[in-house]
Amino acid sequence: MTVHTTYFGGVSQYGPGERADVFGVVRYPKEFVERVTDRNIPAVAPPKDLLNAYKTVEGAAEENGEPNPAAIAWNSVSYERRYLEHLEGPGQQAVLAELVDRARQRDVWLICWEKDARWCHRRLLANAVVAQLDDVDVVHHPDPSTIPVDEENDDESGPTLADFASGGA
Repeated sequence: MTVHTTYFGGVSQYGPGERADVFGVVRYPKEFVERVTDRNIPAVAPPKDLLNAYKTVEGAAEENGEPNPAAIAWNSVSYERRYLEHLEGPGQQAVLAELVDRARQRDVWLICWEKDARWCHRRLLANAVVAQLDDVDVVHHPDPSTIPVDEENDDESGPTLADFASGGA
């Protein structure tokens, strides 16, 4: 089995299979979320205060013309630490246990708004699910190593994380 992650814009492109469980994991779902997921689970979405802090810093970084506002926001608000602490709550642990049980039986898809899994809670949530399982992998759609580092230069010719990892950029 596999735990997949993607953003709402990628659902039709990466297409979960019919036997997969597809879950939205967003705090503020739009009406269409019900049509593309089996259900939305706001309990494992980022807490409101963390989401607001992230969006505030990201917006300021965008206004300053920073090349990667999401990374600046992620690091500035200690996103990873705070989100993982959020997952320790009893309600979140109950949801996590249910996701683990489902991932033992079939592919699970976790879907939210952010395109790049590097700066998204669904990556952390997927990792928390598979940490409790043997022989279950996480696959992010799109693969973060293929996303251009400079989002303003979002064409395929720009450097990717894979380029930096290999020393090619």
